[in-house]
Parts: sequence; C-alpha cells; structure tokens
Amino acid sequence: MRGVTADDPLTGGCLCGACRYRITAPPISTSHCHCTLCRKASAAGYVTWSTVPLDAFTLEGPASEYAWSPRSLRQFCSRCGSQLTFRFLGLEGEIDFTCATLDEPERVAPTYHTWVSKKLPWIVLGDDRIPHYEEWGEDGVPPGP
Repeated sequence: MRGVTADDPLTGGCLCGACRYRITAPPISTSHCHCTLCRKASAAGYVTWSTVPLDAFTLEGPASEYAWSPRSLRQFCSRCGSQLTFRFLGLEGEIDFTCATLDEPERVAPTYHTWVSKKLPWIVLGDDRIPHYEEWGEDGVPPGP
C-alpha cells in the first residue's frame, strides 16, 4: 500500500462533490464498526472508519454537524447527506473519516472489527485475519462526564 504524506495525501469527498477533504498523515487505525449508531447514521450494515490526527485533516464545503450525544459529533454534507466524519469530543487530537468516501479507498486497509456484539445476524464474518472485538476494540475512548 502506498504511504500517506503531505506530498501524496489521501483525498475524498461526498456523493455530490460539494464537500472535499484532504489527509496528510497515515491513519492511526482503521476499523469496521458494527455499532447500532454507525449503522443508523450510514444506513449500512457496518461502517469502515479510519482515525487520523485532527491537524492532518482538512474539510472544505457545506458540512453540517450533528451531536448525537454530548460526547460526540458527526459531520455530513449539507447538500447530499453523505456521512464524512466522527469525533469523540474528549479526544480533541483525532478525527475519524468514512473510508468509503475516499477517492482511492484501496489505500487504507481495516485493522480490526469493533462492536461485533452488535453485528447484524446476516453479516457473515469469516477469517479475515484481523481481530474481532465484541465492544470498543483498540481505539481509545474518552472517559464519560
């Protein structure tokens, strides 16, 4: 896989093209999330997210924010509704982006599954040679209030 640098960034955007983003550092982690909230927000069986340093992520365009809890924030394109980012407000130095919105999604590879305990019964997970976590997984979660 090709590395990610300021000279060779990851780029992506929403369905209609109004929102575009650029990432200049490699992902910290990449996971398939099976939690109920991600499934509902994306209208999909699971969502593949990559976590990157916030200072390496730039988003331009008409994005709307939705705080589904006091501890988190999701961003969507205001025009077409494509889900683009997720942030835990207690982890100010990180942001997650939806890998399916990358221009070259093959440049990132999942490193684990998270919230497998919430997986839909018709999603069949075979031996994909990455860890399957029943709950959070490898990423840090900020402590609650």
